[in-house]
Amino acid sequence: MSPGEWRGKNISESNRILILGESHYGEVESIGKPVPYATSGVVEEYLSHREPGGGSARWDRFFDRIAESFGYSHERSSEFYEKVWFGNYVPVLCGKGATNKAEHFMKISRREYNDSLFSFVNQNDISVIVCFSKAVFWNLPAAADEDRDSYKEISLPALGGRGNVINTYEYKAGVPHGACGIVLDEDLKIYGIRHPSAKGGFNARSVYSSLTNMEDLSDLILK
Repeated sequence: MSPGEWRGKNISESNRILILGESHYGEVESIGKPVPYATSGVVEEYLSHREPGGGSARWDRFFDRIAESFGYSHERSSEFYEKVWFGNYVPVLCGKGATNKAEHFMKISRREYNDSLFSFVNQNDISVIVCFSKAVFWNLPAAADEDRDSYKEISLPALGGRGNVINTYEYKAGVPHGACGIVLDEDLKIYGIRHPSAKGGFNARSVYSSLTNMEDLSDLILK
């Protein structure tokens, strides 16, 4: 986990939800260096721009699209972020565009990153993770040897002529998982959703229409 996760002021005590992003960008010369600032500061900077088009539009849209996936407009997105944790999976700067090395760092540090994530989950009683990066989702701990976990897919309308699904995985507590040295204290549900800036586009409406049916997200969805 990147340092200094965002914690909303109105997080549910009974169903704690972590929104998991991929990485912080950084310039080419800083790739691979530890993130020198808190993730919470990035969210605070975003939330300081409540007027449409305010702030740095491109990365503002990243946070907007996540909030829209739960039914919140830009103007109401602060309500959403006050109900969740937000953190990034990769703890080093990864570059951007063609220079982005996030998948490289995930591959070579898979166990380290997963240990950090599951430790965070245990320490903060996280019940659900909504991961907005397929690369991160597929880098998470492997299935338990006892085959007690469960995997499902939720079909969405195609984007750019390609199939589009939300992946879901339920990790069982008390059993070891591959590529991770931390055992979960409680069961954990994870949703894997494409990155809001992914090639081929992102349709927040179709994500929202599917998430509204999920009981474990019902307290977060704006209806």
